[in-house]
Amino acid sequence: MRLALLTDLHFGRALPDLVPPLLDSISAADPDLVVIAGDFVQRARASQYRDARDFVARLRHPWIAVPGNHDIPLFNPIARALWPRAAYRRWIAPETEPMVETETAIIVGVDTTHRWSHQRGLITNRQIDRVCRIIADAGDRTVIVMAHHPFHQRPEVEKKVMKGGARALKHWTNCGPHVILSGHLHTWTVEPFVAQKSRSMTLQVHCGTGLSTRLRGDPNEYAVIDIAGHQVTATRMTATAETLTFAQESRHVYREMEQGWQEQV
Repeated sequence: MRLALLTDLHFGRALPDLVPPLLDSISAADPDLVVIAGDFVQRARASQYRDARDFVARLRHPWIAVPGNHDIPLFNPIARALWPRAAYRRWIAPETEPMVETETAIIVGVDTTHRWSHQRGLITNRQIDRVCRIIADAGDRTVIVMAHHPFHQRPEVEKKVMKGGARALKHWTNCGPHVILSGHLHTWTVEPFVAQKSRSMTLQVHCGTGLSTRLRGDPNEYAVIDIAGHQVTATRMTATAETLTFAQESRHVYREMEQGWQEQV
């Protein structure tokens, strides 16, 4: 199975000249499914959501998505308090935690947005237990968890790590091997998370922004993720405003072993 991972498109702060190259590159990659990990828009305005809706309508492959913190109104406190995901559901998708099952994989969306938090994510005990049951019952299928906020990040990152993220990682380690796809930080990271006893049951793929001008030292990018049996390959596809072409930057191959995910050289 092949996935294309997009995140942090940020329409309202997006580079319009990169939209056609990104769509063309995704089409050329020919994924079975496009997964979009939130932050479609910059400020949850209708005009920005129209552009985001136009983008997903131009995708030539099936897609699913979860919302990000920017997809919730910031300057409309009433809407934020009472209907935080109403605009997302109207313009993008009615379901904020989609799930797709195939013969080889299960892709699980987790909504980590929180109406009372401007930036920081949240995962609840109910969500943790739900995902754990899916991982435990997956059998030979690879479980892919998609969320906007990363569950773990390096100490030098200024943003606060998601509330409940560490608890989720520790709990899911005991449920079985799985992969987490996320965004939010506008940086690229592919690595296992070692929770306890050197068991790396979680393979994390954090992807940077697909279209935003808010670059943090990295280029615009998306990921092509291939799942073949117990092996996962994450290919980084990058572009700049000068090149306007997405090309392979790097490739990371991990295989599920007895002690968890091991990088293949």
